[in-house]
Parts: sequence; C-alpha cells; structure tokens
Amino acid sequence: MRRSSPLELFIVGLAIVFVILAWRFSGGFHAVPGLGHAKNAPSRLYARLTIDYAHPPIFQEQYSMQDIDGLSTFNYRIRGYNCRLVTIQAPEGHTYDVSFFFGGLDQDGIWQLTNQAPLPHAAATYTVYVKQVADFKQGDRTVVFTDPNYWATHGPHREVQLDLSKGDGDNILRMSAPSPDPRYLKIIDDFRTFGPDEFRRNVAAAQTRAKENACH
Repeated sequence: MRRSSPLELFIVGLAIVFVILAWRFSGGFHAVPGLGHAKNAPSRLYARLTIDYAHPPIFQEQYSMQDIDGLSTFNYRIRGYNCRLVTIQAPEGHTYDVSFFFGGLDQDGIWQLTNQAPLPHAAATYTVYVKQVADFKQGDRTVVFTDPNYWATHGPHREVQLDLSKGDGDNILRMSAPSPDPRYLKIIDDFRTFGPDEFRRNVAAAQTRAKENACH
C-alpha cells in the first residue's frame, strides 16, 4: 500500500483547518440575508375603470381586476337607465391575465396620465384607478377625464415658446397649441379588450341585456 507523503498530509491538514475556520467565522450555514425577505414580499395589482354616462341607455359600466400574490380575479358590471344591473364575475384562479394586462397599462403610460377638465356636453366621464404593491413598496393613481378620442386627437393645450431673435431674449412669442395624447384612448382600449374570449362575449351579452326594457 502506498504511504502518503508528509507534503500530502500537510495539504490535507491545511484544508481541514480552512474548513473549520470558514465554519466558525460564518456562524454555520445559513440563508443569505434578505433572500427570504424578498421571497415573501407581497405582490398585489389592482385596476379599475368606471364609466359614468350622461344619457341613456347605459348609466354606468365598470371593469375591475386584481391579482393578489398570483391569484387573479376580474369582473364587469353594467347598469342601465332601465334599473337593470348585470354582473359578469370570473372565478379566482392562478392565471396571468391580470398581470399581463397591468404590464400593458404600464407600457401604455397609465402612470403618466393626468386629470383633464370636463369637455362641454361630454357623453361620459372616465375614471381610471390603478394600485400596485411590490417589494414592500406601493403606488396608486386615479385619473378622471372625458372623451378619450378627443384627447387622443387634440389633447390639452400647452404653451409653446418661439424665440424670434438671436440676441434679444425679450423677443419671445408665447402661444398655446394642442398636444394630442393617444395614451388616454390606449388605456380605455386596454380595458375594453381585456380578458379571454368567453369573458368578452359575456360582456357583450351583458351590454345588450342592460339596454333592454324600461324602468318601472
């Protein structure tokens, strides 16, 4: 049998010493600080669109979605001036519909939208609400406006400055010009087209039912 040389025995002994020292200084094997904290961080998404109509046949529509730690649910409600209320409720489930939808709202600029003054004779008022809780931080936003088509094609008026001279800073022309913002229409379209085909078919059927019959 081959005997270990003194050099080999020295290397093995040195390795054992390093292992013992590493164990003592590290306090034993343990989870990396903060890893469990991030893993247990709550993840919650909320989105809601409420549309209040000024004239019949529809009184109010509302789309509502939420995702709580991966468990999603969403519903649609519509009330007609005929006193009929119809609700479409999707069962809770571990789906990605709401999380993908929320990501679309983020891409389309929901956090940058601002309230707009009501337009005269507006047919409806739109109220969009979103809230996100992630990594122990949260943010929410409520935006109210009328006629998203108008804001997408005309937009609010913003001041534009034109320098009419190269040397005299006083020769500046200030004027107001419309600035179209398609994000208002995109956000509403996101809500309108949300959900699987079956959900959208049920929404269309609910809209028809809410318009039927007079209020007694």
